[in-house]
Amino acid sequence: MRRTFPLASIASITLVAGCSGIPMAVPRPAPAPLTVGGTMSVPGSSLIGDPKSCVTTGGYSDIREGTQVVITDEASKTIALGSLEAGKPDSQSSALCVFPFSVQNVPGGRPFYGIEISHRGRLQYTAAQITMSLQLTLGD
Repeated sequence: MRRTFPLASIASITLVAGCSGIPMAVPRPAPAPLTVGGTMSVPGSSLIGDPKSCVTTGGYSDIREGTQVVITDEASKTIALGSLEAGKPDSQSSALCVFPFSVQNVPGGRPFYGIEISHRGRLQYTAAQITMSLQLTLGD
């Protein structure tokens, strides 16, 4: 013999199951991408043809236009890449060559970020610090 349930009983079972208190996952919007920028100042520079341009010499010759800028997350995983722009003499001291950089589309929402230019070692910053204009210096 088959049992039949009234339609109202099935509807109330469905309603109770839907209100069981189990939270439903609500997708969060992805954090906005960041721009990480600043300058790398290097001593021991020399002016080239244009007095508004300079290059590094000696042990700093790896720091030049096009040198890779690597942004990492808190687990040291690479999340964005950029490069140094052309060097310009420092306005305070022509013995310093200043290389601007700007890395676009860095994934937001990380608690910490690292930045490494060439093979010069990674520097760690908080999420709040990484969005400020970074003023990095080699030497001294």
